[in-house]
Amino acid sequence: MLVLSRRKALACSPLLVTLFALSACISPGQPPAAPLPALEKAAPFTSADADFVQKLNDMDLTHIALANIAKTHAARNDIALLSTTIVKELTENHDTLTKLATTHTLTLPAKPSAQSQKVIDQLQHLHGSAFDRSYTRYFMTSTTKMKSVLEAQITTSKNTDLVKLATDTKTKLTTYQSEIK
Repeated sequence: MLVLSRRKALACSPLLVTLFALSACISPGQPPAAPLPALEKAAPFTSADADFVQKLNDMDLTHIALANIAKTHAARNDIALLSTTIVKELTENHDTLTKLATTHTLTLPAKPSAQSQKVIDQLQHLHGSAFDRSYTRYFMTSTTKMKSVLEAQITTSKNTDLVKLATDTKTKLTTYQSEIK
């Protein structure tokens, strides 16, 4: 029976590990690694895509501002509770939209349009049930209009990122409408 001394075993151990590692690297039957596929570039924005991005940006900013007002001005508890969700989800939506626009060298306004700001200012002066009526009416009409814009974008755009964003936004708006009724 062959017994290795501790000294010989420790001296041979790194040598064996190195030989095993090198033998794995020199196997002649291995084919070369396949080249990486080319990165797909996102479809460039068309003028319709840029117009859609501007409309969605304005809608996001307006609904975020109105939902922030609803937290304190609404008489209906369901509107006040939903407003927190709307702010969170539409802010995430807006952040995604901003990243998309930036990659396509499109700069988005940081404030709602003058027409939307007028609505925000009007609703900011209302409280209780008057706020609830006006907010619900505005929300339903604006989201119904926006859903038709979203649907058109989904069916016509070649930009998959915008189509996904439009689809997600349409789903969110449908959910919000069903909860606010």
